[in-house]
Amino acid sequence: MIGIQSRHLALLIMAASLMLQGCGFQLRGSTNLPSAIGPVFIQGVGEYEILGRELSQMIAFSDIQVVKSAEGATTVLNIANRSSDRRVISVDGNGNVAEYELHEGANFSLKGVDGKELVRDQQVNITGTYLNSETEVLGKQQEESELRKDMQRDLAAQIMRRLQAQL
Repeated sequence: MIGIQSRHLALLIMAASLMLQGCGFQLRGSTNLPSAIGPVFIQGVGEYEILGRELSQMIAFSDIQVVKSAEGATTVLNIANRSSDRRVISVDGNGNVAEYELHEGANFSLKGVDGKELVRDQQVNITGTYLNSETEVLGKQQEESELRKDMQRDLAAQIMRRLQAQL
């Protein structure tokens, strides 16, 4: 009886994995960039910043080396005009902030070390919202911080998808 259940479970898992492959499913952060663009130097964002770390990991997942200087690179991924903003989008009856909108944005381009433009300069933006509670101040600060981290990860993923589409 147990052997039959195990076979059914194995068949179910195989069927599910085949369906995921057939629909084009990819793990988050997995993009396939052409290996000819490597090694890549990421300019304009620190390697310890969330955006820089995410971009480095995503590029490395494409089996492309990320280098620490432009001297050893074939291409330069330039990140510019980074923006991070918060604005009030609603207030309660007492005039207290009830909801904030967060914004993360950047421009990026990809150039060869010879200066040849491979991907033109373009802008990417992410927005998110969160509710503000007067009684949970510390929790809301942490929620904003976590939301910003997620938004920067999404920003990196958006940059990678655009690079993949345009290369």
